[in-house]
Amino acid sequence: MNLSKFLTKLLLCSFLLMTAHVVVQAGATAAPLSPNFPQKSYQPPDFNPSADLRASLTLTKGAYGMVTIFGTVTNIGKGICNTPSVAEVIMNLAYAPKYSYSMSGVSAVLATKPFTVLKAGESFKVNSSFQIPDFGGWATDSMQGNALRLFTLRVIKQDGSPYKTGEDSDPTNNAASFELSYKDMKH
Repeated sequence: MNLSKFLTKLLLCSFLLMTAHVVVQAGATAAPLSPNFPQKSYQPPDFNPSADLRASLTLTKGAYGMVTIFGTVTNIGKGICNTPSVAEVIMNLAYAPKYSYSMSGVSAVLATKPFTVLKAGESFKVNSSFQIPDFGGWATDSMQGNALRLFTLRVIKQDGSPYKTGEDSDPTNNAASFELSYKDMKH
């Protein structure tokens, strides 16, 4: 091998190694940004916005144990709900002294509204009414109740499976409940 070729290659390799070392050192010792320069964390764009179905519920207590239920399901997400779903108003009953809904075994679906498409920002109503049997009056400070009725509006997939990522971004707000205390005359 020719000495001049060897020295040229040695010089070229040395130059490359020194350049790489300077670049690595410059990256490792880069000066921090000025405190006056606003620093933002990078937020990747949301290319697949998902729906977020929210249930809300209000009740009015009427004379003789009449309960009027006003439910609303709203897509508060940024995407379209395109999942076969159903909104249901359910009533459960519990008696004193344990007030266990599972022990009484009394449950009824009062209203059902199936849906598939719900655009971002859209909502629909799910209303119902229920007459409490053997009603003896609403519980007050002066009259203790011995029964509870739990009214729930819930949104579920029609097949009963849980919502997947991309179908509903926050399934924790898919149900809203309201509990009423009253005197049951037969219990």
